Amino acid sequence: MHLRKNPKMPTRLSIDTKAGMVYSTYYGDMATADLVQHIAAIRKHPDFNPDFDELIDASGVRSFDVPSDDVRELASRDSPFHARAKRVLVAPQDLVFGLGRMFQTFGSEQRPHFIVVRTLDEAHRRLARERLPKAQ
Repeated sequence: MHLRKNPKMPTRLSIDTKAGMVYSTYYGDMATADLVQHIAAIRKHPDFNPDFDELIDASGVRSFDVPSDDVRELASRDSPFHARAKRVLVAPQDLVFGLGRMFQTFGSEQRPHFIVVRTLDEAHRRLARERLPKAQ
């Protein structure tokens, strides 16, 4: 597993190639630019595989300065993950949860397996289900 923490961004990225899992952690004060930079870091990471699943833990977010127009714009962009990848956002805070659900709705065609939950336990249960079959 490889861990990258960018001291300039309130994010942490870890990729477990054996488990086929990307772990994204958001904490502190988040803004749109932080999300854009984190997505770029995933794309550039040498261990990243678009078939991997992703657990996004936003439990430590203190403030989330991401306007709804930005959420809509981010949801319309191409995802670094394949559509069959399971991606779970943990958002116990009401604002982050609501914006996550907005992202889920607007990005549902590209990201049909993106879901938003309130707890890490629920995220682990959702990700523990059988992986979707890979395209041949």
